[in-house]
Amino acid sequence: MSNPKLRALAVVAALSVIGCSVSLNPSTANEHADFVAANTTAGSLRGKVSFDGTVDVFKGIPYAAPPLGGLRWRPPQPPEPWTGTRDATAPGSPCPQSGRLASTNEDCLHLNVWAPHHRTERKLPVMVFIHGGGQRQSAAHEYNADWLVTRARPVIYVSMNYRLNTFAFFAHKALTAEHPDVGSGNYAMLDQLQALRWVRENIANFGGDPDNVTIFGESGGAQAVCLLLASPLARGLFHRAISQSGPCQWQLYPSLTASEQRGAEIAHELGCTEPNPLPCLRALPASIILTKEQGATTNTAGAQPAWGGGALPLPMREAMATGQFSRVPLMQGANRDEALYQLAEKYGGETDSVTAEDYPAILGSYFGGSRVAAIQQQYPLANYSAPIYALSAALTDSGMITNNRIGLCNLNLANQLAAPHVPLYAYEFADRTAPYPTPIFEATGALDGAAHTKELSYLFHQGELSPAQRHISNTMIKYWTNFAATGDPNAEGLPAWPVYKPDDQNVMVFDTADVGSDIGLSDRAKCKFWAEQGFSTLAGPYPTPTASGPQYE
Repeated sequence: MSNPKLRALAVVAALSVIGCSVSLNPSTANEHADFVAANTTAGSLRGKVSFDGTVDVFKGIPYAAPPLGGLRWRPPQPPEPWTGTRDATAPGSPCPQSGRLASTNEDCLHLNVWAPHHRTERKLPVMVFIHGGGQRQSAAHEYNADWLVTRARPVIYVSMNYRLNTFAFFAHKALTAEHPDVGSGNYAMLDQLQALRWVRENIANFGGDPDNVTIFGESGGAQAVCLLLASPLARGLFHRAISQSGPCQWQLYPSLTASEQRGAEIAHELGCTEPNPLPCLRALPASIILTKEQGATTNTAGAQPAWGGGALPLPMREAMATGQFSRVPLMQGANRDEALYQLAEKYGGETDSVTAEDYPAILGSYFGGSRVAAIQQQYPLANYSAPIYALSAALTDSGMITNNRIGLCNLNLANQLAAPHVPLYAYEFADRTAPYPTPIFEATGALDGAAHTKELSYLFHQGELSPAQRHISNTMIKYWTNFAATGDPNAEGLPAWPVYKPDDQNVMVFDTADVGSDIGLSDRAKCKFWAEQGFSTLAGPYPTPTASGPQYE
């Protein structure tokens, strides 16, 4: 058998037939083979080499048992072992959701591993990505990680699907009673913790270092990173963290009590009125449960993670402010024009979709009529090429486009909270030429700007870039992978990225014309003005932390 591809396939076939658990190290497989193999604690896998021969990709690996039937709304259980060699060349199903990736398949707790095809015996840093989508939509398999894995310091990349919306955040007193040590309403986080345990137990077989793990995420995934930082259950499962467009400061997650009350209402709405509604609820079709999907920024009880149980004892902002979180090196940032994404969806995405006559009324709808004159003075239309850009600037700086969840002054606030406790590297993505990371996120229209999600196009291979964009992309990937390897993004040949300190607020700016740090974020975003208007304040002083945390007005 002279053909090397056929030899590799024959080896894989033989392993499958005899159920052999011997791993083929991808680094020692024939460099021209189409397939590679690796072991996990549950069984052996067959992955695929990328078309250009640079990356080994394993997709659809179960990291937990399917949360079906009696496992719905329970902490995830380890995956069932299998015999033979499991095919890992196709992604697993998205978790139940509506929209573009609509699914009702609860057998969705799978992860993906990308590794350099050519590597030494030295174990590589591991980067575990948590996808965005408001914790309501999207899936891990859509992110192409070959650039991140190979274009700078080599890393092992892991991404996972996790439960979303009602399947993730439903809370009920009966559920809390089943697992009083963790409570209920935080199944997305528990899935992410299970994926991190899988990494600890298995990633060495893919060339990764289980003692050097970085978690990172964008938008809803960034909020998940912040929650993992704040969770006592996550201690020791990761060693660095990156939050992209989801700075660690949001204080409006519901209490466990509020989510349990909302859960009782949902149970009645679904017709499960027994004293113990759980058997009824767990027997309902996933499509029925999906009808109770809630908005991410309104009526958060039952639709967002809940604090007050063992998984998240304190509100995230209190945990960050008081240093009661995993004190690992942290990178966090935001995009200069975050609000453009939402405005493009709401107003059609054309530069003339908001008129000068519309501007005051729209401001009033977000901020209240009493603030309009002051905001217009700070954001006069004469300073912008179109009214929609003035509106975007006001909403991005204040954070009001997402109820203070993201935005530049919210980043400024989060930096102040974290900096006294950990080495912090802050950034602002400001390349207004950047494309959207299609097909995952793509707002309608043709509004140019550094909108929400666009920095993802520079870390992941979602489309080709211009030479100028590629330069910024290469620089960002070097910083991200350096940080993953050492906890410090700096390296020879890169502009210096100073640590952020409360009295020396250096922020690295990734702009079209230049990459470098400055201390002007707070002034650029008019954070003093917004604090005077009642937005993005520290909400302190903080009370003595308690088991249930303080209540916020």
